[in-house]
Amino acid sequence: MSNSLYMRQCIAVFGTASLQRYVFQSNRLKENIGASYLVKYWLDEGLLEAIKRSGRKVDTTAWDEYKADPSMCRPEKPVDTSKDVNFIYVGGGNAALLCKNRKIAKEAVKAWSRKLLENAPGLRVVVGYADVESSLTEAYRSALGNLSQCEEALPFGDTLYGLPVVRTCTTTGLPASVNSQEGDGWISQSAASKRKQVGSEREPGAAQKDIRREFRSVLQKGQNFAIELDKLGGRKGESHIAVVHADGNGMGKHLIDVVNSAEDDAEFLHHIRAFSASVSRLSQSALQETLQYLQKALLNLKGDLSLEDEKIFPLRPIVYGGDDLTFVCDGRLGFDLAAFYLKAFSKGKIKVRGKDESVDACAGVAIVPTKFPFARAYHFAEELCGLTKSYLRQKSLTGSWLDFQIIQEGATRSISALRAAQYRSFEGQTLHQRPYQVPEKWDDFVAILKEFQSQQWPRSRAKGLLQILTRGPVETQHFIEDAQRRDLKLPSSEVSETGWTGGDPPDRTTPYFDPLEALDFYLEVKKPAKDGESAGKEIKND
Repeated sequence: MSNSLYMRQCIAVFGTASLQRYVFQSNRLKENIGASYLVKYWLDEGLLEAIKRSGRKVDTTAWDEYKADPSMCRPEKPVDTSKDVNFIYVGGGNAALLCKNRKIAKEAVKAWSRKLLENAPGLRVVVGYADVESSLTEAYRSALGNLSQCEEALPFGDTLYGLPVVRTCTTTGLPASVNSQEGDGWISQSAASKRKQVGSEREPGAAQKDIRREFRSVLQKGQNFAIELDKLGGRKGESHIAVVHADGNGMGKHLIDVVNSAEDDAEFLHHIRAFSASVSRLSQSALQETLQYLQKALLNLKGDLSLEDEKIFPLRPIVYGGDDLTFVCDGRLGFDLAAFYLKAFSKGKIKVRGKDESVDACAGVAIVPTKFPFARAYHFAEELCGLTKSYLRQKSLTGSWLDFQIIQEGATRSISALRAAQYRSFEGQTLHQRPYQVPEKWDDFVAILKEFQSQQWPRSRAKGLLQILTRGPVETQHFIEDAQRRDLKLPSSEVSETGWTGGDPPDRTTPYFDPLEALDFYLEVKKPAKDGESAGKEIKND
């Protein structure tokens, strides 16, 4: 690989610094949506448009072919070196370009950065550069290293707040310089730019138009995605939302394998494009399947969802397009939709070193009151996903796994601290069995939960068992014996006679605490058909 066709050209790798902070800095859903769209746009279409407007010749032909169908592409056609800039890949908040030389690369980035400052204030981006001295593979590795150094360097350690006495933005805490058109006072330029992308229900902005176009095969005529949390369909007086964060497992390792396996420049370009495009296609396909799954069940869920506007779809994707996903929905739909997404994701394949590889993911589901600070709710979901990944590493496990937490009003402690303080019985046993492998262990969890939801178990007795479990195995045994005298049996399980697993007292766990805690927060999406209805019937178009 010492005789590269691309000697003295320059690879520029793009990334974002403090991305989650930028997207979820605010507790306003509209600003979260707008921020996510700005990242998606400026690391894709906006990047291309800015470079073109600077007068540079840009080639996206090869990348467009991989996006369309990576399985049909072969490592045969070399990059058109007559162009100033060639797109290697873009998407998911990342991008890589091959430029004719470093000067052109920096000029392209300069033109793009100026547009970012004007249109997406507060979005912090980083770029790593490397000249091709021996091969594209080596240059790409060097560019990634340079990117990491930039991410860790100043000014990305903190946000520059106002130095004199200034008005403060009501949603971000930043200096406020824009008078909001929504009647909530003065807001920062960053908040204003995010809201502008969303617009209103009557006059949708670019973000609303983009997501409707992207999922036009799912939405019914006149149907739209929510831009306000209280329109997602909770029960009146006790509404909760579910914030779901999912992330693919081992993607970093797969990327390293892709880069290290390339034997020449053509193979490097082929492998990295196929990998990037296939990951994006898989996550998009899994999300689309999840939306269709919910759409087909909406008619039968109509009586359970208190939708103020029936044209509002009760799930709102916020971050999507890469290997991670964040969406928000009615609190009772979160469990089923998160599990469905993991199943759909794990059915797919991605391209690694030219081969189809199975892949899986982890998800965290945070159930919170609708008025709970949304930024905090997202961080809980992200923490749950991270805890699940750590659990898999510690136990050397594979597969797709799901963890959840029902958060009470005013909660501030981390999930780990919360569970250490509140999820042990009086005798010292761990009360929860989370996370759950999907579908195997998750299906067992759901089966137990459904039995408790059935008419056989009075709600008061089920809640009573939840409290008794916190006292430990001895008290639980007394409760079970009393229930049996009333012809009440615990849902089928290997421990239905005792309520707890065997073993030494500190190591015993119970499969019943988690389903009982989730009892009021689980609604099966694919409900059985009611009289005269089809379970999969589509909503009729206007």
